[in-house]
Amino acid sequence: MAFTEVTIDSVRLASISGEWVVILKRKGSEQYLPIYMGPSQADILKRELVGSRFPEPEIYERFLTGNDIAGTNLESVVVEESKNGVFQAKLLLTESGDSLKLDYPVAVALALGFRKKARILVDESSFQEAGTVL
Repeated sequence: MAFTEVTIDSVRLASISGEWVVILKRKGSEQYLPIYMGPSQADILKRELVGSRFPEPEIYERFLTGNDIAGTNLESVVVEESKNGVFQAKLLLTESGDSLKLDYPVAVALALGFRKKARILVDESSFQEAGTVL
């Protein structure tokens, strides 16, 4: 499966549907991928993007992930669309030379990817199916 690197363009409230959406932008292109999410997931991501920092980042990361990821290196976040149109995310971590792949909600994975300045990758087929050019 081919992947393309993206950046987080914005988190918005869709004016017509009233749903929250994160807009991912393909690097080096004007192609965008909207991913709809619930308000609590959007809030997690919005807080990270605007720089709301918690005094103890390790505790915050443990709260978000449910795992102690301190001491690991976040290599990348991979976002894929499942067969039923719902997006899923994985954190690709390394720890002492070992690779780990953990499933997470999209907003949590994107928030951690943004925080850790990790690459965010999306499967190419998602852009073909749901991407748009503005």
